[in-house]
Amino acid sequence: MRKAIAVLCGCLAASAATASLALEPGQRVENFRLLDHLGASHELYYLSDAKAVVLMVQGNGCPIVRNALPTLKALRERYAARGVEFLLINASLQDDRDAVVKEAAEFSIDFPILKDETQLIGESLGIERTADVFVIDPKTWKLAYRGPIDDRLSYGAQKPTATHNYLADALNDVLDGKPARLAKADAPGCLVDLPELEQRAAHARISYAETIAPLATLSLRCARTWACVPSMPDRLPTPLPPRR
Repeated sequence: MRKAIAVLCGCLAASAATASLALEPGQRVENFRLLDHLGASHELYYLSDAKAVVLMVQGNGCPIVRNALPTLKALRERYAARGVEFLLINASLQDDRDAVVKEAAEFSIDFPILKDETQLIGESLGIERTADVFVIDPKTWKLAYRGPIDDRLSYGAQKPTATHNYLADALNDVLDGKPARLAKADAPGCLVDLPELEQRAAHARISYAETIAPLATLSLRCARTWACVPSMPDRLPTPLPPRR
């Protein structure tokens, strides 16, 4: 019984350690390779000659992504001569490759859209919403900025022009060898469902003090008395009478 409780506690500790996977500015982005919607292979660390890598989360049907694409294209043209690479990533389970190809054709998306079919890259990046942008510095492969392109778009509304150009500011800072003046901002976008990540996060929210420790104590009582003590009737079945 003690061994079983120890294994349970160990599993929960491991879940807590792995559940917080959201990548934060300053953390290293691990290498990955994905196929884009047209079947071409893209490896992150192959872009070591780039001055910066921009990766935006795409999802079919998301109006914020669709409205952000013209601005992203303008930024690509603006920074092309300075060696900045632009990519999109789709980690949505409901968007198969054929559907992404159709979306790209309908909305003239000429960026490579990396299809994360297993959601492993989405989990490692901690993707939560579409239109979230990651700026990666190839000199260190660390995340320099995470957030929206600018503040023009929000849920159900948009401004004629942006007041804060977060992505452009971050790129200027990275290209100048400086830390981004604003390393993180909340990105409005459509939710991306990552069921495995959400399950691990739910496990991590289990309190040792409130849940595991009482169970451990109860198991010891059961072992000593040959029956479960009815101290947690709302969580346990009806206790058995002591064995004689």
